[in-house]
Amino acid sequence: MKKILILLTIIFLLSGCYDYVEINDLVIISGMIIDYKNNKYEITSQIIENETETKIKVYTTTCDNIDECLFKISKLSNKDIFISHLKTLILTENLILNKKDFYDYFLRETKSKMNFNVYFIEDKYKEDILNIYKDNNGSALYIKELMNFNNNIFSSSTPITFLDLIYRKLEYGIEPIYPNLKVIKNNNETVLYLDEIIAYNDNNKKITLNDTNGIYYNIIKNKLGKTVINIPCDKNTFSIEIENSKSSFKLSKKEFNINANLKVKINSYNCKYDLDNPKDIDTLSKLINNHIKNNIEDVINIAKENNVDFIGIGNYIYKHNKSYFDFKNNDWNNHLKEINVNIKVKTIINSIGELKK
Repeated sequence: MKKILILLTIIFLLSGCYDYVEINDLVIISGMIIDYKNNKYEITSQIIENETETKIKVYTTTCDNIDECLFKISKLSNKDIFISHLKTLILTENLILNKKDFYDYFLRETKSKMNFNVYFIEDKYKEDILNIYKDNNGSALYIKELMNFNNNIFSSSTPITFLDLIYRKLEYGIEPIYPNLKVIKNNNETVLYLDEIIAYNDNNKKITLNDTNGIYYNIIKNKLGKTVINIPCDKNTFSIEIENSKSSFKLSKKEFNINANLKVKINSYNCKYDLDNPKDIDTLSKLINNHIKNNIEDVINIAKENNVDFIGIGNYIYKHNKSYFDFKNNDWNNHLKEINVNIKVKTIINSIGELKK
């Protein structure tokens, strides 16, 4: 047995790996924009040409399919395409409205890891977005850092991976949602900006969740990172930092229940209640509960009023009780208004720090 193992090892070492390619013979795609117009795909790719010198270039090709476009990029760069390093995939409004099957390529491509983040842009930003930062690691990795920063500080946007997007496209009762990228001017400097969250209903109507809506969407979907919220108290306010948030769904005979449990600390305080009084602390907890509940209701109402279930209420119902509605016509979004959503919020104030009143 030992002789056989030794022989196999020698054969493997002598033969090498048939598809091995030197890193300098690869063109590493770190970011990609997919557009669709005039019945053609237009692919703009930000590439890293040389690992040691970190040369950033941007190529644009127009073709009948994504495979052909990337083949052209390979010819332009005179190197093999390496897709495994892709960090940022950007979809244009044109592509989404045309409902093109762009994702088929990434599902077929064996070297695609499918864990990259997906973003939305209006068509007017397409020419600039990957060309803004071309030093160091380029715009594609900067966008990834932009999302990480938002999630760690604000949680007003939400990271969507390719796998999450495919789940939303293929599963019943949950619609795609996209973080929105823009190019803006600030003090004569052109910068990338992570703006509201975007969704489309079946009639191609664009629905936006602003920064505030985004925070409460993340609470519903258990995607909240770190954020600070201002709570009204009489004619003043106090602010809380959410340290932990956990939401769950439950379906009863008459309603769909969303239960949100949060642990918070008070950051700043300008209210009349005594922070040393347990009854006043309970009052503050109720103010927080009502404020968060009302804002979650706003997000639910946006979904209902626009017939677009980006939350996944229908998906949960479908998996837990297929007979709850008639799902045969594949028209759950039209039933979304019929479901009564009950929201319960429970907040525990973990800390008031050095604050006293």
